[in-house]
Amino acid sequence: MRRDPRLVPLSREHHAALRLARALISGTGVAMLSQMRPELQAHFDEEERDLLPVLRAAGDHALVRRLLSEHEQLQRLFDEAEAGRRCAEAGEALIAHVRFEEREMFPAVERRLAPVAA
Repeated sequence: MRRDPRLVPLSREHHAALRLARALISGTGVAMLSQMRPELQAHFDEEERDLLPVLRAAGDHALVRRLLSEHEQLQRLFDEAEAGRRCAEAGEALIAHVRFEEREMFPAVERRLAPVAA
């Protein structure tokens, strides 16, 4: 599937998030999580700043609520994982979140974005 060029950078960041998730699940990702936390926050902030207005304008309030809820849940799980607890759960939640964004949220945003000029 071809991703809208405006979403490609966010989609690429998901690859690093999936590597982190696998490391958390295996129990080796705490240091990686601490290092990536600022990048993850920037990713969340960009989605909330740039994509949520598109979904809100289209009336996709369920997707908006889900994204915000999952971002909050992930932040709590990341806090726990950095303390050495619930690492696998944080990894599994991160994988599920990336899947949600790639399979549901990004396609919904793409349907509503104005076409890119060639």
